[in-house]
Amino acid sequence: MGGPLNLPWTGEDTLRTLARLLALAASREPLAVVLDELLRINEQLTPEMQCSILLADLSAGVLRSGAAPSLPLAYTRAIDALPIADGIGSCGTAAARREIVIVSDIAASPYWRAYVDLAKKHGLAACWSVPLIDSEGELLGTCAMYYSQPRAPTAAEEDLIRVTGSLAAMVIQRHRDAERLRASEMRYRRLAETCPDAVIVHGDGRIVYANRAAAELLRVPRPESLVTQRFDRFVSPECQRDFAAHRSGVIASIMRRADGSQVHVEIAASPLCAEGQTMTLMVCRDVTERLTLEHELLDVASREQAHLAHDLHDGLGQQLTGISLFIQGLANQIVPLLPAHAEDFAKVSALVAKSIDDTRRLAGGMSPIAIEQAGLAGALTALSTQIKNLYGLQVTLEIAPLFHASIESGVASHLYRIVQEATSNVARHAHAGILTIAVQIKKSELCLTIADDGIGLAESPRAGDRPGGLGLRIMRYRAQRIGGTLRIDRRSPRGTTIRVTCPLREVERPARTPTQTKYLPMNDRGEPQQDDDRQ
Repeated sequence: MGGPLNLPWTGEDTLRTLARLLALAASREPLAVVLDELLRINEQLTPEMQCSILLADLSAGVLRSGAAPSLPLAYTRAIDALPIADGIGSCGTAAARREIVIVSDIAASPYWRAYVDLAKKHGLAACWSVPLIDSEGELLGTCAMYYSQPRAPTAAEEDLIRVTGSLAAMVIQRHRDAERLRASEMRYRRLAETCPDAVIVHGDGRIVYANRAAAELLRVPRPESLVTQRFDRFVSPECQRDFAAHRSGVIASIMRRADGSQVHVEIAASPLCAEGQTMTLMVCRDVTERLTLEHELLDVASREQAHLAHDLHDGLGQQLTGISLFIQGLANQIVPLLPAHAEDFAKVSALVAKSIDDTRRLAGGMSPIAIEQAGLAGALTALSTQIKNLYGLQVTLEIAPLFHASIESGVASHLYRIVQEATSNVARHAHAGILTIAVQIKKSELCLTIADDGIGLAESPRAGDRPGGLGLRIMRYRAQRIGGTLRIDRRSPRGTTIRVTCPLREVERPARTPTQTKYLPMNDRGEPQQDDDRQ
């Protein structure tokens, strides 16, 4: 609608009426009440006019009575369920065509052929109808204006038809959307109340909804006690950073309860829009018991692996070494007498040597024996060499001069295993060319960093860090076991960084100067080489 409106009133009446109409459009009264009042305002402005609004029932293909403050009740009942079709009165035709339909003489109109007697019985001679369309183009209904005498609308009355239709469409759409939202909220609220997991909705930093399971998880007396409380009261800073960067996905985290205790949870989060506000819906599951069981199983498995690794290394490995020496001695005696068998002895010796290498490699893979022999620095040096040789990666190992005392063996073992798992994932899945492993001391903390230039994790690093990813779960578990934290971040423009931070605990050893502290050099198989002065 272009140009100024030519409404059938002027001056202060215009401003008052427009203000009243706008206030009415924003009213929270029931739809029938608002529509009835809207039509009464129009009828007061044009006393000879009678108005009605029919609401579209698209599933049935008909128009149903919505409001008609001054039309005879018998007439409104007769046109209830009016078909949406071309040629069915002014309203049915306007709804079908989605355009204004002006019938200045009902008795002469082909649209009214089936309803002319009904209109004449109730003193209706002219009818102008405008379709009501929402912002998405969906038909909401029609607004009709009746007169008792045949007549066409003036320019001002045509503008009035359009203004009334626009306001009516706005009111109907707002009420319809609000009703849909209420129905959706009720449906989800019922689901949330029966959900065994904690359900929390928060927006602008505050909780707006929590179910009973959430109250039990966070140890507050009632769900209502959580509403309006700040969300960051219950989640770790790391979890807050993850939500700030990624509003959806599954996150393994720790929540703080109202009594000060902590609980391990898996959080499934997704964005939620309600009444124009963007919020976050979270479903939180207590996984403390499951994690405890998993950790116990991993501890048992680690101990069994360590025992088996030592049996392989110290048992089978030593036996194979003895066989190798025996074959070498036997060859020294027989080959001079039977030179033709020299090649056979060489083949057997090479086979036994390979078996020794394989045994030690398997033992090292099951338990980092190199840590016991050469410390964490030496073990990481050997591991870096292995990765370079096996996968062709460009590996850089950066170890700060920090080892004036040995790191506790349990801590060193977990750190080594984290590096082992992370580098294995990089080599197999990341399509990386460069890998950097760094160990640093920051105040009283040990910081381990593994960075690559590969394709990285999922688009959301924490969403990709699903609790179901066994390797990532084990790395996180190992960090927790040494009192530390593990964080995974994407690098720009590509790659992944894994950071482990834990308290630095050192084993008490006799005082030695920094120059006295050293590690045995390692060969390509991860074995310590003997010092020249070692007997």
